[in-house]
Amino acid sequence: MKKIEIFNTQVLSGTRQEFLKAIEERIERRLKTFVVTMNASILLKAIEDREYRRIVNSADLVVPDGSGVVWAMKFLKKESTERLPGVEIMNYLCEKSKETGWRIYLLGAKKEIVEKASWVMRKVGVNVVGYHDGFFPDEESKSVVKDINEKSVDLLFVGMGVPRQERWIYANLPQLEVKLAMGVGGSIDVISGKKRRAPMWVQRMNLEWLYRFLQSPMSKRKVPVQIAKFVFLVLKEKLKGEK
Repeated sequence: MKKIEIFNTQVLSGTRQEFLKAIEERIERRLKTFVVTMNASILLKAIEDREYRRIVNSADLVVPDGSGVVWAMKFLKKESTERLPGVEIMNYLCEKSKETGWRIYLLGAKKEIVEKASWVMRKVGVNVVGYHDGFFPDEESKSVVKDINEKSVDLLFVGMGVPRQERWIYANLPQLEVKLAMGVGGSIDVISGKKRRAPMWVQRMNLEWLYRFLQSPMSKRKVPVQIAKFVFLVLKEKLKGEK
């Protein structure tokens, strides 16, 4: 496992097992860990927003989540890596928590959705000790942090979408008494049953982004533009490197 830099943004290259092992070891050593699961949306935002790029680069572990990022690493740096979606990291850690007793907190989504996700997880033995919806003003962050700390949380999963979830973690991590904080995008919606993950055959074809797109009518204009912009920037970077 090693760090690769693309567009002045660092991301890990390695295998799924190496990524999971690195995360688990940091938790066991009680090292406060900020994890970013980088997909094309996160990388694109990091390219366009210097402050957000600084936040991503401050993370302890930046794992390649999306097929677009894997392609960019291969195309620009000739670096082959496996991808590990954030929802799979979350599921793995939640399963491990049944053995370790790690205490879990869900932050994000609408109130009824995060409540449902919490209920689903507790039903299968995951130790969810608290939750809060993601629709609150910044001035309420202190009370949210206080709630998390009072519940002695080990693993904090933040599903507020990009870039808010990473910005919130970065701003509040110094006050948080957790072992791990990770942005999980729409994973809380998936766990609650509101959204479905793509079938395995779609995941194997690296078309999970398209499946998510088809489930989100509101994104019909935004997503194609983002994809086109991302591909254009990668091709432009390749041409620049060949001059």
